Parts: sequence; C-alpha cells; structure tokens
Amino acid sequence: MFFVADIGGTNLRTAIVDANGTIFCKSKQITPKDYKQLLQILTTEFYKSVQEFRVSEYCISVAGAVFSDGNVWLPNVFGSNRFDILHDLKHLLDNYKGYAIDDRVAGLMGELWKGCAVGKKDVLYLVVGTGVGLGIFANGTLITGNQNLSGSVGWIRTFDPLTGKFENMEDLISGPAIVKKYKEISGIQVDSAQDVFNFYFKKDKDAEKVVVNTSWSIGYLLSILTNTFNPDLIVLAGSLALQWNILQEHVLQALQTHTSPFIQKPQVRTSFLGEDAQLIGCARYTLMMQERSD
Repeated sequence: MFFVADIGGTNLRTAIVDANGTIFCKSKQITPKDYKQLLQILTTEFYKSVQEFRVSEYCISVAGAVFSDGNVWLPNVFGSNRFDILHDLKHLLDNYKGYAIDDRVAGLMGELWKGCAVGKKDVLYLVVGTGVGLGIFANGTLITGNQNLSGSVGWIRTFDPLTGKFENMEDLISGPAIVKKYKEISGIQVDSAQDVFNFYFKKDKDAEKVVVNTSWSIGYLLSILTNTFNPDLIVLAGSLALQWNILQEHVLQALQTHTSPFIQKPQVRTSFLGEDAQLIGCARYTLMMQERSD
C-alpha cells in the first residue's frame, strides 16, 4: 500500500493506492498557501492512513516542477519559492521512503497504467487547469529532460487575437486566464472559468469570444505538439477537459489547420481517470522505483 498526494494549484488530494491501482480513502481539500500548513496536512493524512493500512512508501505529485536537486516548485501556490519537501517530510513521517514527481508525469503514468492510454507508445498528456503542463511518452519512453522540466508548455508564446499581443499559453488557456480575459472584454468579474462557460450557454457574446479564442489557442498548441512529437494519442486533463464538448470543434479545426499535412492527426481524448490520474500515477511511479531497487 502506498500513501499518495497530489498537490494542485487549487486542490490537495490524498489517498491510499495499492499495487493494483485501486484507490482507498481518498480525501480532497483546498491547497493551503502556507508551506508549514501543507506539511501539517500531509503528515496528518499520512498517519490516519497508517493506522488503517500497511503503508510501505509514499509519493507526492506537485503542480509545478521537481528539480534534479530534489527541490519542488509550485508557482500557483507558493510563487517563486522552492522547497525540499522530501527532506522536510522525512523527519515528520518517521523516515518512510518517499518520492516526488510533477503532476504532468504522474497523470501521464496513471493513464498509461490504468486509463485511456494503456498499450500506447506515443502519448502526450496535456493538463490545463490552474496552470498548463505536458507529460511526454515517446516511443515507449518517458521524457523528462535534463532538469526534469520537459513539458513546460505553458511558457510557449503565441499571438492573442483578443489583445493583439503575444502572450504565454498559460495566460491564454488556463482557468485563471479565462476569468481574466472575460473581465477585460466584458468588464464583469467572475469567480471561475466555469462562470464564463455558464455565460457561454446563455449566448453571452463576450463569453463566446473568450471560449472560441481559448479553443483555437488550445488547438494551436496541440498542433505545435503534434508537429514536434508526432503522437498517436493526446490526452486532455485538468478542469478544462470537462468542457471538451464546448471546446472540441474549434480545437480540432485549429489542430487540422496548423499540423503538417504529412503527419497523421492524433486521437484526442479526455482523461479517463480524471482527478485520480495523478494519485494512480504516483503509485505506478513508486512501483517502478521499487522494481529498480530490487
């Protein structure tokens, strides 16, 4: 049994996952903005689990980056600060062995093991929620890069027709970006991207502009990724994947328009595992690390 946690930009999820990928005792709460409070919550949830299950190791997924020196960066939670979370947890968790991976890799591994990418060799896992990130599986190999920072596609800059400026992808297609764009156009402050989609269903013209622009930007990003990696499958995850029925038409049009005519268009699916992908992926990663040490 493994204790797993997914520290997202908005929500913190914890669970117990067994060696077959079955989830037990999943909990969800708002991710605290205070690092010490985060450690306290993880410690409390861990010991709750130990009392009921025979936990051998743990794994943490973070919405950001895990650097080669072990430090983690969660920009949408702690800004530019980095923390050695495994070192800090080691003393709190009685020296249990633990691992940390970024959420795009964790989600990808979950889908490859128990989700919609089982049996695939060339898969991209695009997370679009509070932030934007990409997990890469090419020719049967997980690609993480020199510093474990491969897939930082939110930094790709492209032209925004709504503003006439070049902006980062994360500032165009993430949940907070949708809220910001809608306010810039309409002058109305909404609480979440879901509010904008609700206005879209009500035929709000400003919401339609934002949704269509978001769709085309996602499709353009997918075309860049398709031209670069030539994947068989692209998995869309995160909160915006829940809006796929709305986004799909313009996303696929943009993908078709901007992809090389010589490259076969990939399948585009929404995540099968949803918010459980990172939890299951953490368990899979822990199993892999155990196999390497045997």
